[in-house]
Amino acid sequence: MFLSPTMTAYHPTRIPGRPRRFWTTFGLILFFVLLIGLSQTPIRQFANRVSIGMLSPLWSIGRGVEIFFIGLGGIFSSKLSLVQENVALRSIVNQQSIALLNQTILKQENIILRQIVNRAMDAQPLTIGRLENRGEEFPLGVAIIDTGFQNTTTGLSPGVVVVSEGAVILGELIEIYPKTAKMHFYSTTGERLMAQLGEMHVPIEITGRGAGNFIASLPRDLIVAIGDRVTLTVAGHEFILAVVSDIKRTAGDSFQEIFLRVPVNISQLTWVEMYAP
Repeated sequence: MFLSPTMTAYHPTRIPGRPRRFWTTFGLILFFVLLIGLSQTPIRQFANRVSIGMLSPLWSIGRGVEIFFIGLGGIFSSKLSLVQENVALRSIVNQQSIALLNQTILKQENIILRQIVNRAMDAQPLTIGRLENRGEEFPLGVAIIDTGFQNTTTGLSPGVVVVSEGAVILGELIEIYPKTAKMHFYSTTGERLMAQLGEMHVPIEITGRGAGNFIASLPRDLIVAIGDRVTLTVAGHEFILAVVSDIKRTAGDSFQEIFLRVPVNISQLTWVEMYAP
């Protein structure tokens, strides 16, 4: 069928905004359907499972990141602990180095002290002993040493001198027992002893006053000063016996009193050395 030129084709009239209202209405209906559906228990459980399944990978990734940073913090904490431990160890090493240096200095001072008193470096003690009584019998002028003829092979005998710190002479052995020995202090009250004063080795007689103290009476014109050493020579070796601690001079008197003291604390003695005369 052909249209004549005078005939006009018919087209339906398009209503503006119709598709927009359609989709809006359709969306509202779908929303209410989903809302009603989710209110039902089976559908809600299904939706929960779907959401958990979707979110689980994200939660695992977040947990992995958290574990990573926790581990990284642990690494830094371990590094810090190692640094602190290293600092502490360096401090200990420095302290030990200082202690060794001090020990070396003490050894050098001991060598100088021995040279001052002409103490032969190759002189070796017969043995070393420990004092069993710590001052209880010292006022009586005797001490007990835990060394006797059964526990030493050095041949101890009366007359062996007892020395402290390798240079200060204290007394001598007077009795030897199987496992102990008794020593007599030169500073015993009333004990008289010939010794040498100062670098000139002036012969003097000193008298014990007990507990490591001595007294001597010297001519007034004899030069003496506080700190001067009094020495005793035994078997070619010179030991320090005492040092001058005080001087008393009286006007018009032709003599001066010299007070001397053993340069070690006798009441705190623990170890002593014994040398053959």
